[in-house]
Formats: sequence, structure tokens, C-alpha cells
Amino acid sequence: MPGQIVTGRWLLAAPTRFLDGGGVHVARGRVVTVLRSRSAVRRAQLPVLDLGDVVLTPGFVNAHAHLELTAFAGTLPSAGTFTDWIRALLRRKASQSPDDVARAARAGADRLLASGTTTVGDIDSMDLVDAALAGHPLRRRAYREVLDAQDPQRTDAAIERALVRRPRRAGQLEGIAPHAPYTVSERLLAALGRRARRTRRCVSIHWAETREEREWLQSGSGPMTAILSGSPRKSGLDAIDGAGLLGPRTSLVHGNFPDRGDLERLSRARATLVHCPGTHAYFAREPFDFESCAKHGVLVALGTDGLASNADLDMRREMRLAREAAPGLAPDLVWDMATTHAARAVGLAGRVGELAAGSHADFCAHALPGVDLARARPSDLLDALTAGRSTVVTAWIGGRSVPLPAA
Repeated sequence: MPGQIVTGRWLLAAPTRFLDGGGVHVARGRVVTVLRSRSAVRRAQLPVLDLGDVVLTPGFVNAHAHLELTAFAGTLPSAGTFTDWIRALLRRKASQSPDDVARAARAGADRLLASGTTTVGDIDSMDLVDAALAGHPLRRRAYREVLDAQDPQRTDAAIERALVRRPRRAGQLEGIAPHAPYTVSERLLAALGRRARRTRRCVSIHWAETREEREWLQSGSGPMTAILSGSPRKSGLDAIDGAGLLGPRTSLVHGNFPDRGDLERLSRARATLVHCPGTHAYFAREPFDFESCAKHGVLVALGTDGLASNADLDMRREMRLAREAAPGLAPDLVWDMATTHAARAVGLAGRVGELAAGSHADFCAHALPGVDLARARPSDLLDALTAGRSTVVTAWIGGRSVPLPAA
């Protein structure tokens, strides 16, 4: 170790910790320390890479994406019932070849990296993304999606899929994704719960996204009766909790329609709720209730979802949409949702999403067009960053500069 120091005009170590002229001491892929000033950088007597008039920040952490669906942009309906959208999605997926999926996944990963994301929690339903991203620098939690559509004849095969051991790849971590309580039978949920506890795997579950699913789960009625049978006649959270899947390693995605008492249960379990502002806007849904989440102590992270229900895979846009939908949100909280909160959602708290001793050296340099960095206040910088007004100039993952794909 000695490594080197990477510096710029400003360094954002945390939303309330902007350092004027500070630097990051990087060695062996990790942050050794964060230097607080130009004089500290000089005193370190190490090679210095000065990136100039930029703001150095941790890389974004996208808590929920579907890279395999990247080619679906603009092809699925945003109007009609959610059941209509599911049917269209299934038809579209059935038309894709393995090569189509691989190209889509690679394009999605490139878009994430070009817009400043260095870590993603990615749902993989077809076991095709691993090979497609071999050698890609993006750090990835690969959640293996499992479902049986409440069909007992599919349950054993789904359990077998969850048990398959897969080769480890650099920069990739395993996770389990029971798709949703309405598409995963109680027997399959229980098996996945046992698997998750035994292996201590991170879990991602779509939950409480629509009123349609809540109606079907609790009473077996509504539009979803056209595609599902065998309602468990219980709430989605009861099904998840009953399988032992509600805990600190679980992220619940969407959570737009929780039942009374659900948010308290999430808080007690220390589960993370992942909100996807772009998908929320795509379906023109009523505002997400950030206020109730904060009131009950629920940690909220941000994700992009997939391009089957979003216009981009850009965490800068997700932060902007969150702020536009909830003008009372503090910019520092929004930044945390796209970094440290999302890091916890994917099981990497303290390792990504922040610049601190011991964390992975995953960071980006942002230019802020129209902002005079010599005169700007930290609040000006954070406002511009969370309003999506930055340009990503360069990215580092694991202490190495990685080429940015074309935006």
C-alpha cells in the first residue's frame, strides 16, 4: 500500500460533509482514508490525481433494477389494469431470444455506469445476465427470481431453481427474489425462507405495488383472477412474514399500498422499502407516502426498476423525480436514499454508497454545468446533484478508473 490520492474541487463524503479540496486515499481497491483539505493532501506525500473542477461523490447504488428488460423501453402499456401490463410483459418476454436478453442486460449495465451507478441490485429471472455481464465493472447483487404463479405443479421446479449453486463472478453477489406474494405460493415462500436463513442471503420481494394484488391476496377477487387462482386469503406482508422472510436482509420493492400497521412491522423488522419514482410516474400513481415512512422509522431506498416501466436507468433522474413528487423532502435525505440507504437494501452497508475508511473505492466525478464551484456553498452542490443537474465525468470501481459508456 501506498496507493494514490484522487482529488477534485469538492469532495462529498456524506450529505452533510462536503470537503473543499479534500481527497480520497485509495489502495488495493479500498478507501484508506478521506483527507479533509488541500493541505492534508499535500502532507500525505503520495501520488495525486487531480480531476479538476468536479465534485467527487460515492457511486450511486440502484436498489432495484431488471437489466434483462432493458430492450422493453416504451413497448408496454402504462394505462389499463396492472394485470393488462403483466400480460403484455409476459408476451414480450416470450418473444426474446437469449442473445436479445444478453444484449439488453449489457446495454442496461452500460447506462447505469454512464449515469453514475456503480452498484445495482438486479433481478434475474432467466439466468442469462451473469454471462452477459462477465467482465463488466458494475458491482451487482444478482437476485435470482423465483415464482410458481400459485401453481402446485410448478413449485418443485421453482424450489430446485433456488437451490442451484452458481459460479462466483468478480463483483457479483448472490441474492434470492421471491417475485411477489401473489405469484409465490405459501409452500414456495416457506422453502425460500428456509434457504435465505440458512445461507444468510439478501432477499428482494415486490410488495404492495397495486390495489389489484392486495384485493386478490386478501379476498381472491379483482382483475388478477384472470391470471391467478388459489388466493391465500391473507395480506402480502402476512405471507412474507409467515415464511420468515421479513428481516434486515430483506428489501420490499414499491410498498405503495401498505395495510394498517404494515409500516410499523417493517420498521421493527429493519427491512428496507425500495421506492422507484420513475415507475411511479410511468403508471401515474398517487404520491408515494414518504411522510408515513419517516413517521414510522422505515428506511426508504431508491431504485430505477426496469425499462418495462420506466423511461431511463438513471439514478440522477430518480432523485429528481422523488424531489418533484415530494417537494418537502430534504436533499440530503434524497441523496442517502440513492447511496447509503440503497447500500443497506442490497446488503452492502458501509462498503458502497459512501466514502469512508474501509469502503470499496467506488466513486464518480460530477461536473455541475452552470454552478461556479469556486463560490458554491455545499447546499448549492447538493441541490444540483439531487436535482439531476450533474454530468458524470469519470467513475472508479474497486479503486480503478473505468471507461464510461456513451450516455
